[in-house]
Amino acid sequence: MFYPMSLVIPLMVMLPNLLFVRFKPQNVRAGTKKNPILIAAEGVGRFAVMIVPLFCQVHLHAGYELIAFMIMLFSLFMYYLGWGRYYSNLREYKLLFAPMLGVPVPLAIAPSLYFLFSAVILHSEYMVIFSVIFAVGHITNSLRDYYAALD
Repeated sequence: MFYPMSLVIPLMVMLPNLLFVRFKPQNVRAGTKKNPILIAAEGVGRFAVMIVPLFCQVHLHAGYELIAFMIMLFSLFMYYLGWGRYYSNLREYKLLFAPMLGVPVPLAIAPSLYFLFSAVILHSEYMVIFSVIFAVGHITNSLRDYYAALD
């Protein structure tokens, strides 16, 4: 089946990224050397977590589904908070990776958790697999960029 309403799940994460395309970061340092396997994992995971929800119906009936949904909302709130920090501080590049409230690379960890817990409300094993693939690539690449920005 095809569930267009489930498109809301990836769309909520993509909204700040659409602004990022238009408003590039300031004070960007030279790129870090990245592992092509991690780049591929991040790309495949990103593509899949955007597509898989279209084929899954959202379930919010059982207690564990509601808890997963609350974690999703909290992750999304933290994600938006991180983007707000970035945009309100003149789009400083290092803020894309800098810790927030003690969480390292929050703009990588928050969407990874969001997608992982979306697998619970979508009842999708595929979403679990692709969320983990996305998280491994995205978090690792973001950590590399963060450490490079410190130099």
